[in-house]
Amino acid sequence: MRCALFFSQSHRDFRLAEIEGICRAFGIDFALFNKIGIDSPLQEVEVPDVNIVKKILSRSILLKAGYEYFFDATSYESLHERIITNGKELAKYDVNDQTWATRVRPFGKKKGVESVKQARIVAEWLPFHLAPIDLKEPMNKFVVLEEYASEKGSLPTRLHFVREIGEGQGWRKNRLNLPDRCYIGNTTMDPELALIQANITSIRATSLVLDPFCGTGGLLVPAADFGASVIGTEINYSIGFAQGKSSRHDKKLLTNESVEGNFVQYGTRDKFLSLILADASLHDLWAARPIFDAIVADPPYGVREKSRKIGPKERKEHWTLPKTAPEEHPKHYPEKQTYNLDSVFSDLLDLAAKSLVVGGRISFWFPVLLEKYSDNILPIHPCLRLMTNCEQRLTIRTSRRLLTYEKDREPFEDERASTRMLQFEEKSFREVALQVKK
Repeated sequence: MRCALFFSQSHRDFRLAEIEGICRAFGIDFALFNKIGIDSPLQEVEVPDVNIVKKILSRSILLKAGYEYFFDATSYESLHERIITNGKELAKYDVNDQTWATRVRPFGKKKGVESVKQARIVAEWLPFHLAPIDLKEPMNKFVVLEEYASEKGSLPTRLHFVREIGEGQGWRKNRLNLPDRCYIGNTTMDPELALIQANITSIRATSLVLDPFCGTGGLLVPAADFGASVIGTEINYSIGFAQGKSSRHDKKLLTNESVEGNFVQYGTRDKFLSLILADASLHDLWAARPIFDAIVADPPYGVREKSRKIGPKERKEHWTLPKTAPEEHPKHYPEKQTYNLDSVFSDLLDLAAKSLVVGGRISFWFPVLLEKYSDNILPIHPCLRLMTNCEQRLTIRTSRRLLTYEKDREPFEDERASTRMLQFEEKSFREVALQVKK
């Protein structure tokens, strides 16, 4: 079956990786889609069953719509001829219990009033006599996709006549938008990217998912939205328990916010298992056997949030210790020391090797100094295989990459993650990022 997939033009570098992750989650042969490109929003594929496209549409954020492809034309005159010639192919939809309507959808140019007029003309060409028209909620929506070479083009360069199979899940990013969310922080992940990351990581409704740097739950909320059960750890007491200053410009202090409140807001409280105040570098927190199907993470890069782990601070001469009895301080907050970024990602892979089930995936955002980028700076582990490497540019000198690894086997006792070339020996990511901003 010939189908057309219509993609968003945002985050194009993530397009193929998202489809691959969804295929893996549903057990679909990715070879059907591995030739999808990123230059055009419209991509043609051959599938044995329309239900395959429906499954992809049920999860994809970047796929706007899927269509059954009939034929193409170079002008509306030739399109009219193709409709007359292929009338028998369309006849199966001419039944009295199936409503229909026509639409015109341009790409490469903004939609105008002329699209509505043209849709009415195309409707008159279709050889339907029994099927009733329903302009609001038709069962069969026949679409002319107008392809324009440029926004200034007066005529389309190519027309594609298709029938809509369904729409993607782009609406989810609006439902999870940050301004309306109960609790957000300075670095809460953009919902669209968080949803895409969940798909790339092949998170299923049966998955158990960990975020070792969960913050306000920005990566766990989308995972739960797809039906997964989630656990988060957070080293910062104030962030984990929503105390102190608010990140919202119109509010000074946090009051009724909480990570749990985010899940209550979206009706997924039953998927939120726990938030644990813990250090992500201390892997003995988890049982000796692997338990997680997926790990998602966005470690702090040291720009808006500092990278920290448990350990003694470097003592300063002006510091003095309080001369009070221990019982006057019933709570103890452990000291935190700087957590080198190269070590952060090596530790993440060690955590994945130990805690993921075989076949499980870990995905995390990896900051990059563009002048130093090569495959040698990527962390590696003997039992983890790099599956996808998608880039989001940040500045002229920096970017971040969403790296996804899959666990092939259990690690041997002495196997550890490593990096062939350290990226942050001379300058930290923070120093380069702030230098660009200035």
